[in-house]
Amino acid sequence: MAEMCGNCRNFFEPRGGGVCRAHPPTARDDGTARWPSVARSDWCGEYRVMPPPVNPGVRRLATV
Repeated sequence: MAEMCGNCRNFFEPRGGGVCRAHPPTARDDGTARWPSVARSDWCGEYRVMPPPVNPGVRRLATV
């Protein structure tokens, strides 16, 4: 899997635009704070592997 923002666990896409949550939000001149905007194809040195999706069927088999 390519190390880009769209595949990173720090990437969050609330309403169409993605943000990076690798670090706390930064303060702006208007008194608000925001995470940096990023595109799914952007990348940086803070990439973190996204955890695999939870598969309830495997969990059920392990407890039988």
